[in-house]
Amino acid sequence: MREQNDIIAEDTPSAEDKVSASAIVPAVTEPRLDSDPLPPHPETSPGERRWAIGILMLCIICLGLGQTILFAILPPIARSIGLADIQVGIIFTVSAFMWVFFSPYWGRRSDVLGRKPVILLSVGMFAVSIGALAVVLELGLNSVISVMAVFVLLVLSRSLHGIFVSAGPAAAQAYVADRTAPEERTASLAGLTAAFGLGASIGPGIGSATVQFGPVVPLYIVTIISVLSFAAIFIWLPERSKPVVREDQRKLQLTDKRLWPVFIYGAGGGLLMVIPIQLIGFYLLDVLQLDELTASQYLGVALMVSSMASLFSQLVIVQRLKLSPWLLLQIAPAMVLVGHAIIALGRDFGTIVFGLMLAGLGTGIIMPAYNAAVSLSVKADEQGAAAGLANSFFAVGFIIAPIIAFSLYDTSPQTPFICSAIIAFAMIIYAWRLLGQARHQD
Repeated sequence: MREQNDIIAEDTPSAEDKVSASAIVPAVTEPRLDSDPLPPHPETSPGERRWAIGILMLCIICLGLGQTILFAILPPIARSIGLADIQVGIIFTVSAFMWVFFSPYWGRRSDVLGRKPVILLSVGMFAVSIGALAVVLELGLNSVISVMAVFVLLVLSRSLHGIFVSAGPAAAQAYVADRTAPEERTASLAGLTAAFGLGASIGPGIGSATVQFGPVVPLYIVTIISVLSFAAIFIWLPERSKPVVREDQRKLQLTDKRLWPVFIYGAGGGLLMVIPIQLIGFYLLDVLQLDELTASQYLGVALMVSSMASLFSQLVIVQRLKLSPWLLLQIAPAMVLVGHAIIALGRDFGTIVFGLMLAGLGTGIIMPAYNAAVSLSVKADEQGAAAGLANSFFAVGFIIAPIIAFSLYDTSPQTPFICSAIIAFAMIIYAWRLLGQARHQD
């Protein structure tokens, strides 16, 4: 397996960059494991870490961009083609199901193959899956293929997404953990999540601006952006040698007492994040009685506000206030609770968007705090495996959410948001008691 200082030594920016950067922030020397057969390597300067992580952000921005554009344009297109609401839920559920099973695998593989190859695989297959989605939807809208064929092909395309794109976040989180000291971990991972939030903020805006040229045009644009991101990461992401494989590597278990309390919280966090994303398009169509084109544009604005709120919480609340991840895990669901309650009560666009904004502030905190809590709970040579398991448990919420959300939505559009507010309240109690105990035991 590759040790952190082995990876760090590969980054080689200019001497001028090293001098200017080291004058601002002191260098960090990563710990060396006894099982590492290689000698320790030189320190990593702040300039080297900033360059590497900055390039990595391209991968995460691209993933966030594609995710929110898809959520923004798919509900109206699906109804135009003739797909049922529950079929849309199944399409997302299949992807999440694949994500749950393959994310831990790719996390472990990144410990062996290196972070960069796994990240490249993720971004490359993201381009393939998004391009396939665009073609299938185009064929469906033009009645070239049947509704059932559209459904089957969309499920297959999203399966590719779940199997291969799940490699990216786990490897990216491990890449950051490799290059940051423990006291920097929460803020650094918040920066990674903020990159996803930036892409998520831009995505609905691109969708709203380009959907007038064709309902599937936004997906073609994302495909082009993801190909360019792949090229940039391939050329400039600094990692040029394979990690050392350790014979004494121990596979992390789901029942690991250091991790399972945090994983349970992560599954709940996934629920809170995905319920509004998957339902809000249908909610605007039904509650506000909008036509499909207007709904797509309104939905783009609503998701952009939610994503910008998440971005603000990651850049300001998490990074500037520097609160512990355990405290952040208690604060976040309280914001979501209030936001979802407001959405359930909302009967106009402004109220609904305000509720999404508050919920976005909360979910923006959940992800970096959750990832930091997992990362800080394991050793240096377990980062990739732990990140994979963390992403897997978070994706469990994406599997359960459509089953709960669309079943309750048939009762009334407001019922799923009332349910998610109750889940948020339970998470507040859980974080306060169980995770608080885990913190004091460390």
